[in-house]
Amino acid sequence: MTAMDGGERLDEGLAAPNLVRERRDDAGRARLMQETWRAFAAGMTGRVAAAFDGGRSPAEIAYVIGEIVRNTFRTRGVTLTSYELRRLVAELLAQRQHRSPTEGPLVQFASEPSTATPSWTGADAAAPPPQVGDAVFAGPPARLVTMTPRDLADVVAKVRGRLVGDPFSLPRTVVMDAIASVLDDAPSQERDRLARLALGELCGLGPIERLWADRSIRAVFVNGPDAVYVEREGVIEPSPERFRDRAHLAEIVGRLARPGEAPAVAINLRDGSEGVVLFPPAAPAGPVLALRRSAPAEATLERLIAARRLDRRMADLLRLAVRSRLNVLVVGPEKAGKTVLLAALARDLGEARVVTVASHREFRWASPAKVELTVSPQASLGALLAAGLQLRPDLLVVDALQPSDTPALAKSLSAGARGILAAGEPQAIAGVPRQSVDLLVRVGHLLGSFIVTSIEDATGTELFVHQKDGGFRRRTSTPSFARTVHEAGYGEALSSVFH
Repeated sequence: MTAMDGGERLDEGLAAPNLVRERRDDAGRARLMQETWRAFAAGMTGRVAAAFDGGRSPAEIAYVIGEIVRNTFRTRGVTLTSYELRRLVAELLAQRQHRSPTEGPLVQFASEPSTATPSWTGADAAAPPPQVGDAVFAGPPARLVTMTPRDLADVVAKVRGRLVGDPFSLPRTVVMDAIASVLDDAPSQERDRLARLALGELCGLGPIERLWADRSIRAVFVNGPDAVYVEREGVIEPSPERFRDRAHLAEIVGRLARPGEAPAVAINLRDGSEGVVLFPPAAPAGPVLALRRSAPAEATLERLIAARRLDRRMADLLRLAVRSRLNVLVVGPEKAGKTVLLAALARDLGEARVVTVASHREFRWASPAKVELTVSPQASLGALLAAGLQLRPDLLVVDALQPSDTPALAKSLSAGARGILAAGEPQAIAGVPRQSVDLLVRVGHLLGSFIVTSIEDATGTELFVHQKDGGFRRRTSTPSFARTVHEAGYGEALSSVFH
């Protein structure tokens, strides 16, 4: 990305990126933006390239890149305006059109000589980047939503016709059998998705459940059947989801709370989310609902067990691992619950000495024994990792690893560091020596939340694995780290986990 001179206006010179510049009225912010883009070029190239993979639509690609850009700046103290964010995303999209991911750095500054040879000349150089509108950043729709409301209503009506009584009060297997019979003629590649949608409508939270499948949504507010709002990145905006009518809204809300003497009823979901329902006469127009997703820092292992993200034996194994100062690596795709699991394990240690190293502030909970270190352009993860080890913590938590951070982590592990709990996406941890990791925990997406898909020891042997029927199965009773746990005084507890 080329930094333009301070005298130029933002709307001039569209052929080259021109947001990172030094303005006379805000030189400090411009310098910080310049430093942030340097950090972006060094550490985010892989994530931007990955955004183009996975079969995403153009709008979803722009949204994912926008999230990466926004979070990179925000964690370094710069809040981008909507205009700045759109322009930066547009420029990254334009660069994708003109070069392959392997052709030089993602971002190039005027003060740094470029080694890339331009493949275009003449009028192409003046072509503006593609326009990216505000609607792109509204967030991709929930993955489960593949039917129109009318189609879904038809399926639900047919299933109700085959059932006796309220589906919500019937055994779930009975409802699932009825759904399967209705969808018997549906295409096989769509049948499972449609079944989940119908099951959520009949036994779940309907439109709310479909919204909750989008992890970018932090809160849902229902003012009425046609007034549903969601919160993303602190901004409240209307949602396209609707209830069929007031009776439909009353039915879904009634699954969360029953009208009683209290006009306001507090609710709690199994994933730790909390909310409130207001009933008449306090809400004379009908039920009003507010539901907020729990923050990672509020996660506990008990809540994760209740939400079936892992079972108790797996949770006990992870408890023993962190108390025995094993090195644990959590790996999974973006927004697959890695931070939530790390926070739950760290909080489970109580008042033990914990040091956290991350580019975000999700590990903010009150504890005099905890030290929070935040990655910034002035303090790299590698430097903070070394400093954190010198603090001699019982547990060193390292989150949001980037590929550029792998050498520092690998060096610490190879040097014999113990008690490290780290997390990252697969491409970020590819360079970590497998034999230096006592426990590898794999997580993945499941119905809008996450699941622990497997736990492996240093040899790659699966200790626990998630099965298609929704349960968890123990695969072996002889983990490679058993001796270390026995020496730490937890041998009997470990034996109980595997028997």
